Amino acid sequence: MKTIEFKPDGKSTIITPDLSSQDKAVRNEVLLEVLPLIFHKLKNKLTPILGYTQILMARGSDDFARERLTRIERNTAELTDALNVLKDYPQPAAARRRPTALDRLLEAMAPDWQEVAGAARARVILELAPGMPELTLDAAQMRVLLLNLADNAMHALQAKAADDREIRIATGMSGNALELRVRDNGRGMGEDEQDSIWSPFYSNFPGRAGLGLVICERIIANHGAACVVTSQAGEFSCFDIRLPLPGSEDITPAYGKKINDRTLS
Repeated sequence: MKTIEFKPDGKSTIITPDLSSQDKAVRNEVLLEVLPLIFHKLKNKLTPILGYTQILMARGSDDFARERLTRIERNTAELTDALNVLKDYPQPAAARRRPTALDRLLEAMAPDWQEVAGAARARVILELAPGMPELTLDAAQMRVLLLNLADNAMHALQAKAADDREIRIATGMSGNALELRVRDNGRGMGEDEQDSIWSPFYSNFPGRAGLGLVICERIIANHGAACVVTSQAGEFSCFDIRLPLPGSEDITPAYGKKINDRTLS
């Protein structure tokens, strides 16, 4: 086991890791993939608004109320039409995958981990198992996945005393899959929150858009992987990602459910 620790330098005032231009481009590509899901969710919210507005208009006799209901109906219909146009936005190219050693990718991201350590005022510890096989991965997408999970951990750590903050990133093997684990000892989550974190626009961190884990979900699904989240409120959160080895048919029965089924353990 190789262990690498990055300690806070005490100089950084950055709150969110500054993604490179390539990282931002890849994140935007992945976001394009999840736009149909986001639009579908928004349309599902708009449809009953439009329907109830029309019912109230048919039953109401107050001119003041009817005028405002008419405005709601018109604006809702216009927004629905705009979503119908946007949902057909061109999709990005398929993931660019090539043989990649995940441990070497993690080590090559040393400047990022040092930046995260300084920004979060936390220890970032890499625990890399020896002899890990290469997998066919999109390295750029995996980098964005790791930085998004680190960003999520950084915000979770804000509730912790500065001298007790820790993010651990570990690799290992389990059966027919390579395991990637990102664990923080921050605020943790209750069961209700764990059920909601993959939903677009959901966030318990002030000022956050609630799309970081949606992007993570898409990247995990792109690689045919599985993810299990375990957490305890006030204690920790842990994201366990299993990346299948070549020829593996199913990596989920003993570990959880596929993330692209949206029925996570």
